Amino acid sequence: MKNEGIGGYLYLAFIGLALAVMGGFFVFVLGRGYIRAKETQEWPSYPAVVVVSELEDRQIGKAKEYRHKLVYEYRVDGKFYRGERLKRRENPYLKKKNKIEPSVEKFPVGSKLAAFVNPNDPTEVLIEHETKAPGYSIWFPALFLLGGLVVFFRALLKLRHRGGA
Repeated sequence: MKNEGIGGYLYLAFIGLALAVMGGFFVFVLGRGYIRAKETQEWPSYPAVVVVSELEDRQIGKAKEYRHKLVYEYRVDGKFYRGERLKRRENPYLKKKNKIEPSVEKFPVGSKLAAFVNPNDPTEVLIEHETKAPGYSIWFPALFLLGGLVVFFRALLKLRHRGGA
């Protein structure tokens, strides 16, 4: 009679654990994005000059994709470097040309800008910071993490009391 009805508690424990794992994954991803964005905002800036700024295209099958081909030069400790990234990630290819054109117009050849350089690796550079928005929305998956853990542990406690009764 003691072992009757434990399937429901096992099911609840599994559901709680699954919710906690999914919530934990998204807390990790959003937390990492926030930390990486915050990190670059502490990098020192150096003057840079745009040497290439144009619309680049490629064709894969029938679809044509576009991206902003950007090259700028900057100097750190007397040594010249070239950067190509707008943000920390590679400049993306997009299917719509009109999504890229404003960026090309924003950085004409010869324009001066601030390049944010990683103090530990002067070849890692960007000219626009990532948003810190992932850190501001981390609370939502944290609810799933905490709620899932509560469901999981309550189900385990009920199982323990049921088995020991």
